[in-house]
Amino acid sequence: MYGPNGAKLLAADHSVGGILRSMPTPLERSFPFSPSVQRLSNGITVLVDNVPTVGSCSVGIWVRAGTRDEPSAKAGVAHFVEHTSFRRTARRSTSRIARDFEHVGAYANAYTTKEETCYEVRALAETFERVTETLADVVQNPVFRDDDIERERSIITEEIRSYEDEAEEHVFDIGEAQLFAGHSLATPIVGTVDSVQAITAADVQAFHQRLYNANNVVVAVSGNVDPNHVLRVAEQNLGSLAKGRAPRRRAPAPAKPSQIVCRRSLQQAHLLWQIRTPGQYWPDRYALQVLSTILGDGMASRLNVRIREARGLAYSVYSSFQLFSDCGSFAIYAGLEASRLAKAETLIQRELEALRTNGIRPAELHRAQQQLRAAKIMSLESLSARMSMLGKTWLEEGAPEDPFETIRNIDGVTIHDVHRVASMLCDPSAWSRCTMIPGTAEDE
Repeated sequence: MYGPNGAKLLAADHSVGGILRSMPTPLERSFPFSPSVQRLSNGITVLVDNVPTVGSCSVGIWVRAGTRDEPSAKAGVAHFVEHTSFRRTARRSTSRIARDFEHVGAYANAYTTKEETCYEVRALAETFERVTETLADVVQNPVFRDDDIERERSIITEEIRSYEDEAEEHVFDIGEAQLFAGHSLATPIVGTVDSVQAITAADVQAFHQRLYNANNVVVAVSGNVDPNHVLRVAEQNLGSLAKGRAPRRRAPAPAKPSQIVCRRSLQQAHLLWQIRTPGQYWPDRYALQVLSTILGDGMASRLNVRIREARGLAYSVYSSFQLFSDCGSFAIYAGLEASRLAKAETLIQRELEALRTNGIRPAELHRAQQQLRAAKIMSLESLSARMSMLGKTWLEEGAPEDPFETIRNIDGVTIHDVHRVASMLCDPSAWSRCTMIPGTAEDE
């Protein structure tokens, strides 16, 4: 077994990604997580998290190819590839693909993000070899026929319309277009109705051929599987995938805060405030997690207490963040009656200013750390979450996440760390605002 730098790992070491750690704590013994790291002959990394106490497995084939890697005129093509890959391969029809998964009780799924695409199958451990062969065929050998493209175009168009009917989803798409204007991160993952209508089979084939190569693929498996058997199966099915180039990505240019008001046929108003942040390599990313939890995650969060519980202004109010490789965003959302928008915005502004000026209390820090710690521990009870910790973080950082190191980093956040991040991000005048209110587009 080999680490990220090619160094051989001893079978008895306590390692994540080949990095030696101290002896496991009681928590680590209760939730063992010590994945092996191996490589195929073509360089594809294979990560295996052996969980002998279960009877199933989660297999993920991750591809470094997402929305931000699309040609500017082909918004939604990455998602189109993910959908259409399940239509047909050189050896399998749509019905054969479905049959090969479901006749052994497996559940296959895939999803596209701004920076990667994941193809996953959950299955009984005894069917690992069979479902992995099918999944690998879907990922590397799809056939993009014109008639299949037309069928999938209709399905994706309906998917886009379903998102537009979900105002909370739609306002985030509008907000991202506002926050990252002029950059590929501004594009909705599913594309737009107009952009999807323009995508051809040749476009889908070109995107797949450019980025679905051995340099951009990682295999991650969690469950009751033997790492050496996983390596053999992966070599048989993915070892011949050719090498290629990684996507070329540019960071978005700085942007000034702006305000957008949209009118839609709605019952509620939807309010979104957002600000740019540094990306996933930011040393203060754990302090941002704590800050977001204190501000708007959970019943005891400031926004929930002030806006929902004390004033009854909104049913749903929360904060969230997302970090990409070179940038990120910190957001506040509220869904409420349009007549209450001004009051809610005043309270949001007040809470941001209070965080920037006064910082947080020790009890708030403790609550946030416990909440984040519990969420990470509970994620270790999900094979899909464990598999994602392997594949996603290897693509992004070149090593699988060590969940216990993540917990230690969260526990190490201080009041001063949170105040420093709040001082940087919580100036209300620096936030962009997107408001969706009842009405018609003609009223705008």
